[in-house]
Amino acid sequence: MTQGWDNSTAARRLRELIACFGTVFAFFLGMFIRYQLLGPLEENAFAESAFLQRQKGVPVSLARGYILDRHGTPLHCPYWDSALALFPEKVEDPESLRSWLNGLFGGKLDNLELAGARENGPFKVARELSPELIDEILKNPKPGLLVIPEEVRYGPGSLARHVVGHVRPNAYLNPDDNVGEGGLEKQYQGVLAGTVPAWAGTLVGGDGSELPGTGLRIAASPKPPADLYTTLDVDIQHAVEKVLDERRIRKGAVVVLDVRTGEILAMASRPQFDQNHPEKSFNTQDAPFVNRAISAFVPGSVWKPVVLALALEKGYVGERETFLCQGKIKVGPTEIKCGHQPGGHGILSVEEALAQSCNSAFIQIALRVNPHELVDYARKCGFGEKTRIPLPEEMRGVLPDPSMMLLGDVANYAIGQGYLTVTPLQVASFFRAIVSGGKWIRPTLILGEKTEEREIFSEKTARVLENALLAATRHGTGQEAWVAGYGSAGKTGTAETGLPSGKTHAWFCGWAPILVPRYVVSVFVEEGGDGPGVAAPIFREILEEILSPDRF
Repeated sequence: MTQGWDNSTAARRLRELIACFGTVFAFFLGMFIRYQLLGPLEENAFAESAFLQRQKGVPVSLARGYILDRHGTPLHCPYWDSALALFPEKVEDPESLRSWLNGLFGGKLDNLELAGARENGPFKVARELSPELIDEILKNPKPGLLVIPEEVRYGPGSLARHVVGHVRPNAYLNPDDNVGEGGLEKQYQGVLAGTVPAWAGTLVGGDGSELPGTGLRIAASPKPPADLYTTLDVDIQHAVEKVLDERRIRKGAVVVLDVRTGEILAMASRPQFDQNHPEKSFNTQDAPFVNRAISAFVPGSVWKPVVLALALEKGYVGERETFLCQGKIKVGPTEIKCGHQPGGHGILSVEEALAQSCNSAFIQIALRVNPHELVDYARKCGFGEKTRIPLPEEMRGVLPDPSMMLLGDVANYAIGQGYLTVTPLQVASFFRAIVSGGKWIRPTLILGEKTEEREIFSEKTARVLENALLAATRHGTGQEAWVAGYGSAGKTGTAETGLPSGKTHAWFCGWAPILVPRYVVSVFVEEGGDGPGVAAPIFREILEEILSPDRF
């Protein structure tokens, strides 16, 4: 009995010992994982927290990633300027310094408070200092006052401003205002905004006093934010904006697409605005903050290829069919003029009708098609819907309600008028499908972004459209768009706006070169005149810049 009891007790104690050993082993294993494996992952977070507790300074740049072109060049062209920082704890005579600063800045710093500022730490007194001010400050050094470098996010050569957007100007003074306003700055706020900016200041101890021997220093951010790569090409973007400015385009837009990929290589809108001082444009006429490349306007005759594509694809018109143009056509009680040939074009083939932009022929074509089919096909071609590029300002455009369309509405639709609006980007995407054998692809703005593709018409239809649009630049309405040495194809548009002034929108969209197409360019000039005389030459000049051998 005693022996049995002893054996049972020994067995129980052995089990308890094993369990205890297992518990101790698990504890130490957990500690090993915590400090040896997870510790390094949290090291940066602890270091950043300690860094924030040890430094006292002012930001010298925004804690924000760059917005880059496809090759890594910042589109906003940042540059370094000077700012004036004040370290209150070093000021010996606050009232004397305040008086001196007011005199230096012509009374603009009347509200500057130095008394009690020690608790709030250093701050910027002024930014964007002129060379004369810097020279005066350096000649009269004051305790606590320091000229520091400051990176300004938007330089004079900043490109694609409506695509990039801007940040709140107060972000340079208060890191909490590091918030994007419009464009990619707004859309990718969570990606671009960092935590700790680069700074100029001192290192302090636990009691807040400056550590002996450390002095004033400039330090980079311990955790730089991520940059954003776009599909834009800085050289092509610059070429587009150069032409728009040389042509003094007051209101308009240009989009350039890569024929092969559908990527947006350039997107420009006019008028511009000052990204560093957007408040200067708040009350400006002509809506400078509107990105006209993704805003919707009446298309005029650049819409005709959409109508013809449907008619050819569905057999409503034959490839070799001809039409009679007598200079006008009667639709119900209304008489509509041909527009481009008062006396009439006479007998035209399908290709000639598009090349000469004959209103009569296209109204005849559209009247053969059910309105529902006309509108549904336009939606299939990407109209009436956003392309979903990551710009919050993009508009979807307007397509008419087919159930409400009368004969006159169909006639207007045929020639790109009436209750119909499209964006320059949507037009460019459709024309890219023509040169790509009928394959429409959703345009992209961010490098590596996934896209989608669909067939909107056959290669046979694409070939007819290509031939017609080539004829348009050779002997039709788009002759001013012909690019010497490379050729081009495309379509003009002159859209009535219904404004009391009678001004019209000017359009041209097409591609070049002819043999191996590389670029689709959509040009829009708001209330700028006619497509043949205004938009077509802009197209030509942009392609001459882009394709110039001197550019490479």
